[in-house]
Amino acid sequence: MKHTNLVFGTFAFAGLALLVAFPAPAPAQVTPRPATARKFPLPTEPQVYETFEEKIRVSVVAHGIGRPWSLLPLPDGNFLVGVRPTGQVLAIRDGVLDPTPLTGLPAMRTSRTTGMLDMVMHPKFAENKLIYFTYTKALEGNTFTLALGRGHYDGKGLSDVKELYAGNPTTTWGSKLTFGTDGLIYITVGGAGRLPDAQATNTIFGKVLRLKDDGTIPADNPFVGKTGSRPEIYTIGHRDHHGIAANPATGQIFDGELGPMGGDKINILKAGGNYGWPTNGYGRDNNGSPMPLPVEGMEQAWITWNPGITPSGMLFYTGDKFPNWKGNMFVGSVQRGRIAGTGGLERVVFNDKLWEQRRESILTEFHQRVRDVRQGPDGNIYLLTEEDDGAVIKIEPAK
Repeated sequence: MKHTNLVFGTFAFAGLALLVAFPAPAPAQVTPRPATARKFPLPTEPQVYETFEEKIRVSVVAHGIGRPWSLLPLPDGNFLVGVRPTGQVLAIRDGVLDPTPLTGLPAMRTSRTTGMLDMVMHPKFAENKLIYFTYTKALEGNTFTLALGRGHYDGKGLSDVKELYAGNPTTTWGSKLTFGTDGLIYITVGGAGRLPDAQATNTIFGKVLRLKDDGTIPADNPFVGKTGSRPEIYTIGHRDHHGIAANPATGQIFDGELGPMGGDKINILKAGGNYGWPTNGYGRDNNGSPMPLPVEGMEQAWITWNPGITPSGMLFYTGDKFPNWKGNMFVGSVQRGRIAGTGGLERVVFNDKLWEQRRESILTEFHQRVRDVRQGPDGNIYLLTEEDDGAVIKIEPAK
């Protein structure tokens, strides 16, 4: 790719103190760290790139967020950013990061890998102002689980916050969620550990859950009424999976899953489907030994990546700003082949049968860990980078 006006600068980091697993204190402003050099600094000026089918202009909307996890563009053009290790949500208003976290969030179990997770708006957000979010809930002792919350957003914080769902005690970290075209909520629950729990239906470890918008269980969930099974489970046999989105053309739920070493994949979810973890996969185990391919009775991956890209965040583009990208799937990449500084954005093109036609890696020049990818109300694409100096990055057409 060609680029112009490439100027690198040094930015101040935002230090967001890690919280321990006790009730959260009152929201406090983010305290900046002293400025320090970083290996891959963000550009200080917009960059222009020639991709295969679109010429794009890329710029930093805001930065200085310590290890953020989720990005939520709002209809008014502002953004909410979920910060996993602090259990907080920060707002970006008119392009300026507000250091005061939103009020109203519940207490969370916070650490480097637990805390505030994903966020989505209710399909009727314009009417009800409801935001749904997943987070890590502390339980007795040192145990914790995944929970789903909901609250009314008033521009400054959340009110009337309710816990709609909480799972069984389990060691799980990241999560993503989406509303399907059926109006139901699909939630990924990670299962990175090589545990048989990913195959068991009495625990949420390594699963996709499906709930109604009030947190109750749909009557047609595949494990409803089965003795010893949790009725909220929709699919089983997943490792960590940090991308999920509904295909607007078909209604199918696409799920992005990480292999141990390569074999990252996109699944199309099928009710009650078994996706193979921890025994089967498409890459290699952490020690380099090849994994057996999925056998009969297990669902096959739709597409795979070898070497792995650590997929995170997913969308199907529906806007008008990039005509050649309409209907394409975009997936964030944290890193490729376990090499730091190799993250970016993956574009996958399907035909009308959902057969892959081509794929393209974009913005690898930024060397950023892309943790989330969203379409804004303006039709542009926005990325969230999970760095010490995490940033929101805007992709728009170049004039």
